[in-house]
Amino acid sequence: MDLSTRALFNSIVLLVLSSAVTFAAAWFWFTKTARAKEQADTLRRVAELETQLKLVGQTILPLSAAFQAVLVKQLTHYHTPEMDALMVKLGPPYTLTPGEAARLGVLLEERTRDMGDLIDEAERDAARMLPMVMKRVASDVALETTVAPELRFVAVRVSDRDPE
Repeated sequence: MDLSTRALFNSIVLLVLSSAVTFAAAWFWFTKTARAKEQADTLRRVAELETQLKLVGQTILPLSAAFQAVLVKQLTHYHTPEMDALMVKLGPPYTLTPGEAARLGVLLEERTRDMGDLIDEAERDAARMLPMVMKRVASDVALETTVAPELRFVAVRVSDRDPE
């Protein structure tokens, strides 16, 4: 092989090798950027889900708390200011002290007994139920504050092929 042919051959080999290395480097950076973008999108979606979960936790009233609110509304009267003031503290937020809770229990017990025509049987039933519902709401709140919701991320690889 003469010198000019050998030089041409070397140039072609170097051109092919440098093209292959350039292609490999470009492919590496392209896939790395795509993975980084995918991870950033995933983290953004997880953050959005966490935000939505917090909002749901704040806006959806547990069933027992909603039932407590119904009972409080039924038991609230203009002629029972002490009991009404204590029931307002049932919340949200719950601000009733243990002493006030005991006093509310006494007042509710009085309400279950005969108070003449001032209350009907449905209100007596509400007065019997409210202490039990208050305990349930307190346990729900305690459970909610001690057990943090757990959010797990699961990656799923989707095939490039169309389903048949």
